[in-house]
Amino acid sequence: MSEEFRGIVVDSEDGERWLLIADTHVGLEVELGKKGVRIPSQSARIAQLIIDMAERSGATSLVILGDVKHEIASIIESAREVRDFLNRISGKFNKIILVKGNHDGNLDLILSNDAKPNVYLVDSRGFIMKSKDGKNLLLLHGNSRPRIEDFTNADVIIMGHTHPAILIQDVTGYVMRAPVIVKIHVDKSIFGKNMYNTEVNTTGPMNIIVLPTFNPLTVGMDVFEIFPKDLVEVETILHYARTWEILNNIEVYLTDMTYLGTMDILAKIREEIGESSYDVNWL
Repeated sequence: MSEEFRGIVVDSEDGERWLLIADTHVGLEVELGKKGVRIPSQSARIAQLIIDMAERSGATSLVILGDVKHEIASIIESAREVRDFLNRISGKFNKIILVKGNHDGNLDLILSNDAKPNVYLVDSRGFIMKSKDGKNLLLLHGNSRPRIEDFTNADVIIMGHTHPAILIQDVTGYVMRAPVIVKIHVDKSIFGKNMYNTEVNTTGPMNIIVLPTFNPLTVGMDVFEIFPKDLVEVETILHYARTWEILNNIEVYLTDMTYLGTMDILAKIREEIGESSYDVNWL
């Protein structure tokens, strides 16, 4: 897949192939316009990127893991962008599931005013999808704790919300920020106890997969500003994973699934070459 493939594909037990993405932030250009930055509507572009990804991967259904829209308080302009966006993608998929994120205030009202039979809204605590190989995937935004029964039954958590990215410097010295996909290996019982402040009836390892922001106007937040710190103010469930203590268990991938390394190794490389970038030889 190319670097524009900011998501993953999952085959579910019901025969659907699901494209999972996060943080489309439709209507971001409305807020930018208020600040004097004039950018044409991106709704059509975002929709087409999703459709192209689905065609390339053979996906038949879609999940957006929160922050479907950008404006926290829904206004006329952003509501119009969201409706246009959904109109463009709704006919391309068998099912579309939208998980509410912290930016998705009034999204239910927008949907009720323009109801589509194949578009479903799920609260930010997420839902369980069973994969073709029998794994229980807990799909959520990441700002709210999941239902304890969903967490107990889950094998993998897939989330968005934190917009992970990494600074990369090529051999010419050019520095860019690239979106990344992050996989975190945690002890499920410890994670659950931290999250619910009680013993959780579960043991063994669990993977958390963090997807990058999908909106092409955004790249994301440097992973070194996310995982080595306790971002309590961001209201992310990663706080309960205590990621700053397990950097050796956090794997970082470019969106074409090029493996960059674990966070502890990347931190050592960053220290050696300076804090501005992670050096990758693209040649």
